Amino acid sequence: MEYKRDERRRFVRFDLNANVKFRFFDNIDEGIKGKAKDLSAEGVCIVTETELPIDKDIEIDISFPGRKRPVRVRGKTAWVYEIKRPDKKKTGHFEAGIKLYTVDKGDENTLLKYYCERMVGTLSQYMHL
Repeated sequence: MEYKRDERRRFVRFDLNANVKFRFFDNIDEGIKGKAKDLSAEGVCIVTETELPIDKDIEIDISFPGRKRPVRVRGKTAWVYEIKRPDKKKTGHFEAGIKLYTVDKGDENTLLKYYCERMVGTLSQYMHL
């Protein structure tokens, strides 16, 4: 039996609709904004009007719903695509995949709790919990 794997992700991703604010370590710009689209154990996908450079270190503040203070993560831009409409016209918006490498100490629990709650919710659909 042959197994064909189209999906290259190592970890499941969960939808996330949260505002983000990010900055690059080598840039003075302090507040490029966007939205987090989804989150996995090792990455986050963001949507923004700014085309991000690939392979750059980035710091992101994710404003999780119901939390006063944003969660700060650091990573590197892995890929960037311009979002196009069905008629192939450009939208001026970009998706970027960020591979995470650190989370601020005080924010680890919030990020882990969100991810675990989503994992349990997904698994319970299959296990009838």
